Formats: sequence, C-alpha cells, structure tokens
Amino acid sequence: MGETTRRRALFAGAVAGLAGAGLAAGAGEAQAGSVTGPDWFNVKDFGAKGDGVTDDTAAVQGALDAAANGGGGTVYFPAGQYLVAPQANGLALAVNGNGIKLVGASAKAATLVKGGNGTLLAISGPATDPSGGSHRRYCSLENLGFNGNNKTGLLLELYYNDNTYVRDVYMSSNNDVAIDAVECWDSRFYNLVIEGCTGTPDSTSQPNIYLRNSSAASGHGYSGDNNNQLHFVGCRLEAFGTGAIWITQGVNNSNNPNGIYLTDCKFETSQMQGGPHLKTDASCRHVYATNIYCYAGNFATGYTSKKAQNIIAWAASGSALENVLIANGSVATVNAGVDLYAGPGTTAVVRNVVGQYTTAPAGPHIYYEPSAGDFRVESSWGSVGLQANGTLPTKNAPNPPLRLVAGPVSDASFTHPPLDGTMAVDTTDNRLYVRVGGAWRSAALS
Repeated sequence: MGETTRRRALFAGAVAGLAGAGLAAGAGEAQAGSVTGPDWFNVKDFGAKGDGVTDDTAAVQGALDAAANGGGGTVYFPAGQYLVAPQANGLALAVNGNGIKLVGASAKAATLVKGGNGTLLAISGPATDPSGGSHRRYCSLENLGFNGNNKTGLLLELYYNDNTYVRDVYMSSNNDVAIDAVECWDSRFYNLVIEGCTGTPDSTSQPNIYLRNSSAASGHGYSGDNNNQLHFVGCRLEAFGTGAIWITQGVNNSNNPNGIYLTDCKFETSQMQGGPHLKTDASCRHVYATNIYCYAGNFATGYTSKKAQNIIAWAASGSALENVLIANGSVATVNAGVDLYAGPGTTAVVRNVVGQYTTAPAGPHIYYEPSAGDFRVESSWGSVGLQANGTLPTKNAPNPPLRLVAGPVSDASFTHPPLDGTMAVDTTDNRLYVRVGGAWRSAALS
C-alpha cells in the first residue's frame, strides 16, 4: 500500500470511529470542531444562535451557570455575534463560580454584543463580603470580543476578584468604561486591545480601564482593601476619548493601590474629549510604567471646547515612569506632557520620558506640581516648547555617590577601564579626580 493510500485509509477509519462515538460533525447539537466533555460548555449547545439578531442572553447565561454548577470549566463561543441584553439588575451576564474560562474562536470571530445600557459581563464576588473570602477566583477570558454597541455601562466588571487572566481579548464601541476593577488582586492582562471606547466629554471617571479600590460608599469597595499585583503587558488602547488607564483609591477607601505594572503598552488617540491618557493619584504605591507610547493626535468630532490635556498625570510614590514617548500631530492637543507630583517623604522618579512634539505643548514638557517630596528626573525632554514649569523643585533626590579611593586615583582604581569624564575622590588627600584625555587630573577639595 502506497503512503498516500495508507494515510487516506487511516483518515477514513478515524472519521468512522468518531461517527460511531456520536462525535462526527453534525451529531446531535454539537457544532463542527466543538470539544465535548464534562468541563466543556459550548454556548450553541445551550441554544445560542450567534447571529447578532437573536437575544442569546439566556442561552449564554445557561452555559455559564452549567460551568459554575459543575465546579468550573470552559465556556466556548464558536464564531458568531452573540447579542446579550442587561437585565433588571443591570447585568447582561455574570460568572457565578470559580475556575471558569470563557474562550472564543478568536477575538474578532466570536463577539459578545451589548443589547442595551448596562454591564455586559461581571466576574465579581458578592458585595456583602468584606473579607475577600468569597472573591470570584481563577477565571479567564481568551480569544473573545466585547462590543459595547455604543451603549453605556461597563464591558467587564471585576469587583472583588482575584487571579483573573485576560489574553487576546478585543473590546470596542462602548460609551463608558470598558474594564472596571475594584479590589482586584493578582491578575494578568496580555495583548488586550480596546478601541473606540469613551465616556462623556470632560468626564472625571470614565477612562477605558479604571483601577480603583472602591466603586461606592457602600457595596463593592467598603471592605477597605485595595487593587494590587495587576500586570498589563503588550496592551493597546486606541481611539479613546476620556483617558486610557487611571489608577486611584476610589470613594470611601483610604487604602493604597499598589503593585501595578504597565509594560510595552500603547495609548493612542485622535478622539480626545478630556482627561489624561495615563493617571496615577497620590494614593498609589509601587506603580511601574515602562516602554509606553502615548499619542495625542486630535480632538473628537463635536468636542467643541478642544481643551489641551496633560497626557500623563503621575503622582504615585515608590514608583517609576520610564522609557516613555509622548507625541502629537499638527493640532495643539497637549497642555503638559507630564504633570508631576511628589508627596511628602517620597521621590517622583521619571527617566527617559521624551516628548516628540509636532506642535509645541501649551505648557511645558514636565509641569511640577507644588510638592513636599523629592524628584529624580533624568534624560527627559521635549523636542519643542518649554521644558519645565510650575513649582520647580528646590530639592532633589541625591545623586549616586562618586567612587571613594584611599589615595591617588588611577585606572586601576576601577574594575573596568573608565571613560573620560569619570570622577572619583581621593579620601586620603581630599582631592577630586577627573579623567581627561586618558589621564587623571585632580584639584584639592575645600
């Protein structure tokens, strides 16, 4: 038997075996390419149509509840548009158990579409438990789309939640916050894309991603706990109007959001309607943003006030803003590149934050707020316009110490041959040495 003939025979036998087990394409209500098993819940097996017209709310919720009742599992969305409508409680869908994964055919092929104002999906623990013991835990979203359908309300609610994993998710067209996280811990967001989502003009509470300790004076957030250990890696937020990511305490909470990491992210918009791209307030601790691109191209159509904005508002302590490019186009959209504050006993650390401005900011590249703390600002400048303004600091964090040598300084005083311009101090003779032209020159210290 030739190799080609043998392979065909094996394939035919495999298909026959699947058909005998009732798993061939078209068997029962199983979908082509679906996986069966006690921990796999295909929404179409629960009656979802995915045609973008039929109300699939009950069917999808049925699959989610079946997974919850089974102790967890995967809820699968084949390619399609699943129209879901918020109910009387303001939610369209809720994950009511732990260890549940929602996975789609791909982020653009399988999409949940909001059929009315309200929250599309909640993965939240009960608001009545301040202990953290009933958090919604170990759930994930992968290869799935969320379409706000130009409605208000959240796309994703993560209240009293921990160990959530979001990967390759696409969100779009929501007239409100896309992701709202309250007391959310130990969670990861990879390759998340949010496009065309915005709040009302000049909103003070409607960025695309809102990380806050509390959402209300009662209910979620009254426990006094916080958001912590949240990682956003390789995320892209575009065409937003009222901010990309904001991190704050929220109301009725004096705890500090901490351990927030933003890495390799893009915040780009030509639909500005008020509010910074990235914001951390003075309550934040241990926030690190690195390798960030911020573009402020133009204002949204209909935004008549056209108020130039501070692109980054940075007030977090024990934190660092590093390796950032801020850019604009031919429209004067930028007020200050960075609005910078250092609280009492803290140091505002800003490194390699560059403004590549086609149009000069209305204000400076870095605006210093009146501050009681120190500043460490390094290699940060704007290509055009004023470099710094505001309450310019009268004190800064100390420089790294010069090398101390007990005696005359030479190349041998260093582990590796130093470059010209290197300085060191002879502590025996109280002399300052500088390497110039390959030789060490010195002057007495007084």
